[in-house]
Amino acid sequence: MIKLSIFISVFQILPLVIFYGLIILLVYLYLKDKYQNQHSILKTHPVLGRLRYIFEMIGPEFRQYWFLNDKEGKPVDRDTQETIAKAGKYANTVMGFGSKRDFTKTGFYLTNSMFPLNVDELSVDNEPLIQSYQYQILNESITSRKEKRNPAQLKPWYLTEENQITIGKDRKHPFHIKGLIGVSAMSYGALSKSAVKTLAQGVAISGGSYMNTGEGGISPYHLSKVYEVLDTDKELPDNFSEEIVSYVKEHPNCSNFDLKDRFGKGIMFHMDSLVEQGVLKVKSADLIFQVGSGLFGARKDGKYCEETFLDNALKPEVKAIEIKLAQGAKVRGGKLPKEKITPEIASIRGVEMGKDVESPNRFPLFSNMDGLFKWITHWQNITGKPVGIKVVAGDGSSFEELALYMKETGKSPDFISIDGAEGGTGATYQEMADSLGLPIYSGIHILDKTLRTYGVRDKIKIIASGMLSTADKMAIALSLGADLIYVARAAMNTVGCINAAKCHTNLCPVGITSHLPHLEAGVVVQEKKFRTANYLRTMREGLYMLGASCGIDSPSKFGYQHIALREANNNVKKLESFFTTDIEHKVTKLDETENEISKREEVGHDELMKEKELVNN
Repeated sequence: MIKLSIFISVFQILPLVIFYGLIILLVYLYLKDKYQNQHSILKTHPVLGRLRYIFEMIGPEFRQYWFLNDKEGKPVDRDTQETIAKAGKYANTVMGFGSKRDFTKTGFYLTNSMFPLNVDELSVDNEPLIQSYQYQILNESITSRKEKRNPAQLKPWYLTEENQITIGKDRKHPFHIKGLIGVSAMSYGALSKSAVKTLAQGVAISGGSYMNTGEGGISPYHLSKVYEVLDTDKELPDNFSEEIVSYVKEHPNCSNFDLKDRFGKGIMFHMDSLVEQGVLKVKSADLIFQVGSGLFGARKDGKYCEETFLDNALKPEVKAIEIKLAQGAKVRGGKLPKEKITPEIASIRGVEMGKDVESPNRFPLFSNMDGLFKWITHWQNITGKPVGIKVVAGDGSSFEELALYMKETGKSPDFISIDGAEGGTGATYQEMADSLGLPIYSGIHILDKTLRTYGVRDKIKIIASGMLSTADKMAIALSLGADLIYVARAAMNTVGCINAAKCHTNLCPVGITSHLPHLEAGVVVQEKKFRTANYLRTMREGLYMLGASCGIDSPSKFGYQHIALREANNNVKKLESFFTTDIEHKVTKLDETENEISKREEVGHDELMKEKELVNN
């Protein structure tokens, strides 16, 4: 009874304690705000001024979910994010009622055919099926959604061997691509190890696609492997092998990391043996090894080291090398804040802990076209693999010097990755993100047209990136001149990105760009990797369906004739009639000059022969 009476007494005075406590807190905050000198609004409006900072903090969330319409959000609008989520979870992009696009604005449109192709008329390779998972909605209400995750066998929608894209066809090890869409450059450092694992494993599961390592070097997570049971009828040598096969069968596309956690580190010897026997099938992501101006993955003691470069470039998973000259969000070297540098990242990159990593604006190895092509040719020769460059268009004549050099010397990169100003990044500066470089559609067309005008387009494949998150945007990019597509933020969305824009802080709320264990735990690799795989194959299917509507049997055949620009005043223009530059005039003049020189040389040679004949006579 005594204890009960004490509890009642405390409970009775609790409201008074809270009341006077709040009074004391408000008085404290008032005095603190009034006599501080940092914030004007707090000095003139003590306590009340704090509401401004509260609203400022929660403003992005309110705008994203409440106030902006489905097409207004930047850089990823709600409609696009929903399409990505559908593709990842349900392997389709079906919607109802109609488009939310504003058709009064100027924009590109695909040119439909009067007689579209049927599915059985498409040139597509749909074998083998992808072992994945799909979600099924069982019940949905305003407060909850009940879903079931089911195993699924999905058509991959690969290009046929006849239509596959080949990068570096003259190299010893050309890169054959049947997937059209790959994951763009995002380094380990910018992303957490769980995010890198998820993307690499998702790319491996989807098959036919590719993944750029980003400029931070190659991590063990880029080299993730996934396993499937290939032959269940083969006799296994021991009980342990039976246990492994049973586990892989129960967990299709489980990774080397999953297997090590389940069976221990020594398991990989047994896995290699079972793969060699034909019992299991192993897959990994085809990697494009990116080297930036910081030379991460190609340096030792802060300087270029060919041994380090070759150690990475010659890995069997690496199918091509990319020299990063520029990026849409920052036409300069990369930046990795010190808060995101772990001992493992520091070791892979060869940098110090506790300091921001600021890559140089320009490569230390070269500063002109001669130098650039010297390294392109050198790396092509010592690796036997395709070597390309990553660029951003600044204006209509951005790539004239490049194309002219190729025309005159016969040297060329095997591919050019072009990024748009709308491209994403883990960390950049506002003034660079908003004002440097042209958007991707302009960039693609300028690059393609310049290369064609100088007669060097056939040597090169173009990979385009810059918010090409949905199949229709990808088809437009392909029609403008791209051969392949990169996706970055769309790939992050499949892993769980909510567009919080905290990539540079190490405080990503879902752990995709955070290295803090409690946040990184938000990325469940075993579940999210299938969403990445589903998204990639669903976008490939979307490209095929759009191609069929345009009258072509493969999305690799999109071209200028499949696109039109509809202006706000209702004028419709075909591609050849806009983005005009003076490149053609310059090339024509150059050809005329070369012809004139050749004619003079021929005339001079004839006159010289006549003089010799006169002397002899």
